[in-house]
Amino acid sequence: MKKALNILRHVVQVSVLMLFMLPLAAQAAGGIVPGAGSFFGTLASSTILQQIVLADPFAALQVLVASKELLAPVLLTGAALVLLLYGLLRARIFCGWVCPVGLLLELVDWIALKFGKKAVEKTVLDRHVKCAVAGCMLLLSALVGVPVFELLSPIGALSRALALGVTTGLGLLAAIVVVEAFLPGRLWCQSLCPLGGFYELFGRLGLLRIRADAGCTACGSCKRVCLADPQILDPVIQGTAQAVCAGDCMLCGRCIAVCPQQILHVSLRAKCDTDAPPATSNG
Repeated sequence: MKKALNILRHVVQVSVLMLFMLPLAAQAAGGIVPGAGSFFGTLASSTILQQIVLADPFAALQVLVASKELLAPVLLTGAALVLLLYGLLRARIFCGWVCPVGLLLELVDWIALKFGKKAVEKTVLDRHVKCAVAGCMLLLSALVGVPVFELLSPIGALSRALALGVTTGLGLLAAIVVVEAFLPGRLWCQSLCPLGGFYELFGRLGLLRIRADAGCTACGSCKRVCLADPQILDPVIQGTAQAVCAGDCMLCGRCIAVCPQQILHVSLRAKCDTDAPPATSNG
């Protein structure tokens, strides 16, 4: 059952995709008109039962700095609800459990590995670069008066294609797919995606963490499959922390699935301090 979390994650990812695709599929089948059903929208903004609005908090922040005006209450509330949900669990859980680009790149990575691409235990760029990219997107939005990343976002482009059948803006996504197919690691998700950088800033606040029990042999299996940054696992491998506490952790569960000692599991607010009991034992 050690792969159960990873399997559940894929079920959630596919279910989210189907949810966004449902209105368009119903319209194609001669059913409801998009927007008239129980759910309609994209990852930028969606409505449930035509009453509850959910909004991407990073997109809302871009609109705020671009317009230099207070957001409409419904947009502000929708963004706050989404940020609260992800923040309570683990902010980058969006990247590992919801983002359609993340799911696509996992598929690309799986295919590429079959043809000889090697997994690595380090990132090509520092993982914090994406936080700087997020800041640049906000600055550019303020300077030009439009939400810049929303115009470029491969996440938004793929979401619109699935929900609305709009295929414009998929060029950057295609370029990312090509690069990820040949380059070791996960450059976009780990180091460049500004939305991932935004959620990283709130990642340490989440209630859920990957915890390590005693018995780690430092084999490195977990680091080879990490979707965030393999280096965030170093504290638990070295025994200086009981849990993976870096804001980058997506709670994807891949490390749990491959750990030969089966010492990794999901925990509520496990300790992160350096005084934690050692989790590493080399016999």
